[in-house]
This record gives sequence, C-alpha cells and structure tokens, in this order.
Amino acid sequence: MTTTAIIMADLAEDMASYGLNVGVVSAQATYLINELSPQSEHHNGVGIKRVWTFLFNKNKNIGRILNSSSCFLSMIPKLFHGNRNDLLVFNTNPALLPILGLFANKLKKQKYVVLIHDLWPELPAQVGMISRNGFAYRLIDYANTLALRNASAVVVLSETMKNLILRKVPGKRGKVYVLPNWADRNRIYPVPKENNEILKKTGLKNKRIVMYSGNIGRYQPMEVMIQAAGELRHREDIAFVFAGDGGKKKEIERIAVSMNLDNVTFLPFQPLDRLAESLSMADLSLVGIYPENEGVIMPSKLYGLLAVGKPIVCVSDPESEVVGILRDADAGVQSSVDDPKELARKIEEVLDNEARAAEMGESGRRYFLEHFERKKITRQWKDLLMSL
Repeated sequence: MTTTAIIMADLAEDMASYGLNVGVVSAQATYLINELSPQSEHHNGVGIKRVWTFLFNKNKNIGRILNSSSCFLSMIPKLFHGNRNDLLVFNTNPALLPILGLFANKLKKQKYVVLIHDLWPELPAQVGMISRNGFAYRLIDYANTLALRNASAVVVLSETMKNLILRKVPGKRGKVYVLPNWADRNRIYPVPKENNEILKKTGLKNKRIVMYSGNIGRYQPMEVMIQAAGELRHREDIAFVFAGDGGKKKEIERIAVSMNLDNVTFLPFQPLDRLAESLSMADLSLVGIYPENEGVIMPSKLYGLLAVGKPIVCVSDPESEVVGILRDADAGVQSSVDDPKELARKIEEVLDNEARAAEMGESGRRYFLEHFERKKITRQWKDLLMSL
C-alpha cells in the first residue's frame, strides 16, 4: 500500500470507530497486489466501493496520467449516489480529485474537505514533467485553486505547505489546518535484530545498516545517497540498503553497478505487516527532500522512522521543516542534498558513536509517541470534521 492508501484507510477506520458513519470510494490497489480487490466490501466498520481504473505502471508518466484520469472520470457518477448532507473528504492523489468536491458543492450544495498530500501543479513542475509556463500547469493550478477556494476546510501536512496554500487562497485563512500524517504504534515499532527475519534473510546481520525505505522516485535526492555509499565503500562494517520502488530505482541501480558498489543492497517494497521488521533493520535511517520541494511535499516516511527508534539523517536544506522536527526531537542530523562526502561523514559520526545514536533513536521514539501517533492525529481529525 502507498502512504496515501495507508493514511486514508487509517483515517476512515478511526472515524468509524469514533462513531461516524463512513464510506469510501477508491481505485484498485496497485502496490504488492496481484489480483483485483472486490468492487464492494465492508471492512472494520467502513463501507468500501472501488471504481474501475487503468492499472498501468505508475512509474511511467503516461501510465500515471491514464491511471489518474480514469480514476477521476470513474468517480464522477459516485457524486450523485450520496446524500447531500454527507461531508466529503478528498485527497490530492490523483491531483484533480478535489475538483469532484467543487462539482458536488455547486450541484448539490455539499460540503467538502481537501487533504493535500502533494501540492499540484508545483510538484511535477519541479522535476520538469510539465512547464510552469505551459497550458497543463495553468489548467491544474486554476482548477485546484477553485476547489480550495470553495472547500469547507483544507488540511495540509506542514506549516510551510500552509503558507504556500494561503498564497493561492488568502481568503481561506482560518480554514487551513495543519494536521500531519502519522504512524501506528501497533503497526510500526522497534524489532530487535535477533528477532528480525527480514534482516536474517539479507545476510547483513553483522553489518551496520544505513537504510532508505520508501519511494525511490523523482522527488527524492537519491543520487547523493548512493554516492555516499561509494564514499564509504572502504568501511566493511557498513552496508547500505534501499528498500522500495519508484521512477528513479533503475537509475540508482545503474549508478551502483557503474560504481561497482558491493556495499549496496536493493530490496522491494515490504508488505504493511512486515514494515516494522523492515524499518528496524536500520542502524541509521535516511530521509530526504529537495529544497525546492519544501512545502510542496512532506516526507511522511519520517513518522515510521521515528517510530522504530533509530537515528535519522535528513538530506535537505538546513532550514527544512523535517530538520526542525529532528532537532526538536533530538533524533537526527542534517546533510546537504549535493555533497556525498558530507553525508558520508555525518553517517560515520552517528554510527561510530553508538551511545549517542541510541540516545537519538530513543528520543525520536518518545517524540513520535507524543506528537505523531495515529490516535493523537485522528482524534484531531474527528474534532475538525464534527465542527464543519
């Protein structure tokens, strides 16, 4: 499951557990699923209806466009099946999904909330998928701004994202709420290395592992991470593990081969019920965000990394909001997005001071439980939805 799918499933199930009547309309799952899910089912108090979509490779631009477009079109008829008193919640995956809220509002006077995980069209423009001066950018920006302007509430993942949204819709001040994503303490928790079956299968149990887990995509500074592995090839006690998939994975694998890096291991996405084991393999975790993407995305993998109690190096701008969280949590350090030597040095500094590394990991776990645990955030969601 993608982060978006996990978060939306948690949110729906927790709202149902708090006594709200919840229904979900979604596309078919595309990660780690080899067969179609039922078109309709009831799960943990939530009624689920799945619409038809294309299921092309989302790591290719044309596949992502066709998948998203078919999902958007298939959901339009569902607008006319619900009660006009229902409060609708849309996320930004696919990017134009909030436009359905605008349709429902204009046709049925229905209230809706927009949850922004990724800010479009800024995100694809940052990596050159679309031009800031092009028709596609202007169309998506115009449509999404209309959807935001008419929403009863807009939920964003960070203060920086909130500031960017208020530039688009300054009239929504007071209606834009910062509610971060989360991790579930019962799903993601520290797993001792001696009990970690995934670690045993990799043959790396005697190594100190530097791990990146998640989307190996266009929006993550992966190049500096693989180059840092090259800087540390002389350290026979250190191994790098990249777990996940995405648009950059083949390129990163190619770089590893071209540099003859025998200290790098690639693993596929791990199923949700093995995520605690997978993340707990790390002695040090990596997370990254390009400076130009501050406020456009928020790396939600951060909360799972904090949850397993390991020190973190954030590859980003020093003023990144993620770095601010790590600083407040005393859970990690920052390194530049374009300096593999610096990243290698920071990795060694953390790993070679085992007592301090353990302190950072434990401090990060405590901070997660205080600020980013699932129930803490979903109760805030419940209060918001009940107020609208």
